[in-house]
Amino acid sequence: MKVLNKIRLQFILIASLAIMAVLASFIIVFNSVRYVSNNAEVSTVLSILVDNDGEIPSNEELDSALEGTGLSAIRASQLFYFSFVLDDDNTLISSQLNEIKDLSESDIAEIMTELNYSKGKGTIKYEGHYYAYQIAQKKTGKLVVVLDATANIDDRSDLLWTSLQMSAYSFLFFILIVFVFSGRAIKPYIDNIENQKSFITNAGHELKTPLAIISANTEMQELLDGETEWTKSTKDQTKRLTDLINSMVTLAKMEEQLDIVLTKCDFSAIAEDAAEDFKGPVIKDGKIFEMVISPGVMVNAEEKSLFELVTILVDNANKYCDPGGTVRVTLNQTGFKRARLEVSNTFAKGEFVDYSKFFDRFYREDESRSNKVKGYGIGLSMAASMVQIFKGKISAHYKDGRITFRVILP
Repeated sequence: MKVLNKIRLQFILIASLAIMAVLASFIIVFNSVRYVSNNAEVSTVLSILVDNDGEIPSNEELDSALEGTGLSAIRASQLFYFSFVLDDDNTLISSQLNEIKDLSESDIAEIMTELNYSKGKGTIKYEGHYYAYQIAQKKTGKLVVVLDATANIDDRSDLLWTSLQMSAYSFLFFILIVFVFSGRAIKPYIDNIENQKSFITNAGHELKTPLAIISANTEMQELLDGETEWTKSTKDQTKRLTDLINSMVTLAKMEEQLDIVLTKCDFSAIAEDAAEDFKGPVIKDGKIFEMVISPGVMVNAEEKSLFELVTILVDNANKYCDPGGTVRVTLNQTGFKRARLEVSNTFAKGEFVDYSKFFDRFYREDESRSNKVKGYGIGLSMAASMVQIFKGKISAHYKDGRITFRVILP
């Protein structure tokens, strides 16, 4: 049930992010189009005012000027505007306030101080109104046309607010739908996982019987005729297949125990005990064994599985360490009070290896070399499952001729 809930939450999260991205794209595109259209409308009217010395022309001339702009003559004639003329020293010469009665000459003087004359156009805010302006040089002086763009800007703001509200409601509605139907959507996936686990467990038990018979028959053959290279090979392969089945069954059962109870464990003692078992075999193979373990490192884990985790990593390092190389085990505590276990080994050919696949089941890098090493390519997958149960992280990286497996546990 915990696995189902975890996958369901992941499904809902991914679906939520996708819906959020779609709605955000809708808001951005829709409001951007409106913004560009609104600015084009204001720029069109300002250009018409400049061309007609600060006034809206007659209907026929206005229709001709607005042709192809998408702005109607009725809409243009309803906009409020005014204009004034300045001399070279930006002193007011004359003004035309026919369209806006509420502005006085003192208001115009204050507006004049807000204008950016070097830019030639822009938008300012004055007493709660937004004014778009454009400056053009005429024979009579410097013509400044000002359009009350408050309605246009308010329309943009209202549209943005409305689209945000509608998107929020839509997002909540879609999340509700996804939440209701998420269980049904992921059920085939969950069933497939459960069937795979059941198949591995059942097949493992079924295979053990014929393997036991083969092993018994081989031993009987040796009692009758003595040990030969053929009976020895049969026993070796039988043991190899039995170990593989046991590992697969163990991995399947491990993934079913995501609700395992974690307790405080002395990681330092466990790591030292597990790694110490490999000191003799490593040195016997002509390699160097190094172990630096800080005392008192505690983690939330399950003691037996934690011991198995260290065993898998150190065994893997020993198997794939270069001849005469070094196997190193270090354990310390990070600044965030997390345990950091690093198991590394000399690996001269590891520079161009894809380490992202190391935790895949049955994956073994460099098959020609791996065939000489006992193993099934399943140990690191088991290690990754254990780390996941412990709510930690595991990674592999290569630097300076060494491959290092790093485990971070809370």
